[in-house]
Amino acid sequence: MTIHLLKIPTPFPVGAINAYLLEGDQLTLIDCGPKYPDALNGLESELGKLRYRIEDIQQLIVTHHHVDHIGLAGEVVKRSGAKVLANPRTVPYLTDYASVRANNHAFYQQLMIESGVPGDIQEKIDRTGGSFSKWADPVPVARTLDEGDTVNIGGGSWRVYYTPGHAGDLICLFNEATGELISNDHLLRDISANPLIEPPLQGETERPKRLLQYISQMTRIADLHPRIAYPGHGEIIHDVPGLVRKRIHFHQRRANKIYDLLKPAPLTLWEITHCTFQDRLKSGSDFYLGLSEILGHVDILVSDGRVEGAKEGEAIKWSAKNK
Repeated sequence: MTIHLLKIPTPFPVGAINAYLLEGDQLTLIDCGPKYPDALNGLESELGKLRYRIEDIQQLIVTHHHVDHIGLAGEVVKRSGAKVLANPRTVPYLTDYASVRANNHAFYQQLMIESGVPGDIQEKIDRTGGSFSKWADPVPVARTLDEGDTVNIGGGSWRVYYTPGHAGDLICLFNEATGELISNDHLLRDISANPLIEPPLQGETERPKRLLQYISQMTRIADLHPRIAYPGHGEIIHDVPGLVRKRIHFHQRRANKIYDLLKPAPLTLWEITHCTFQDRLKSGSDFYLGLSEILGHVDILVSDGRVEGAKEGEAIKWSAKNK
């Protein structure tokens, strides 16, 4: 069984995404890139190198809802009639991305206020979030994939692992017989995937602690001892347990730095983010990513009993305990 890596360009700072093509009973594409002319041209070119066309794809598996991974799904289905498989939590984004963003707007607005984010920065984040719908078209889902399900692709059986962290709907696929893991954005070799701030899922009442989930799920996947992992960006991973140890160490060090930052006086999430990244954050996307990263580390410190939050006006200020 051969897994073909397709590098698909995107207009985003993260660069190209990795899509994967597996031959077998059904020609299967895993992820597809954003709705963007260069991405479409790139997908057609990469398929052409293997003597395939978009029209030949019979099955499209979507690993999570971020637009760099799902945006071309509508085009692929329109031209090929391929069946789309995705996690049930991904389905709303695939069928009506704009409505999901609109429904989540109030959550993000309240979070920005509680985080002490200045009004002009809130506007930049809001504009960026509102623009994401243009990168994807609606598409129906033929089958859902969740924890414990199996799917036959590339002549082998792959088990589905639900691994929330980077995104609340993210799934990985593991072939126990070959030791191969399709990790998409759960594990990246050269950069740490950012567990992003998201609202509660249906049935939940509290904001999910994505970094805590991410660390737990990384450990669970490392315990499978994959021989090789195929990520959503960058190069192939050959030492999953080693990479996971490195990622966990990074998050522990960052949490410790934030704890030290909070010792002199309480700070809002925005103040911690600004102190940590200084002037490196420029765009609305940068600000959102930065806030997500820092809130994740604050969640670690709260879970460890080292930090607590208290309302001051509309904002929450975080302070170190047991200084």
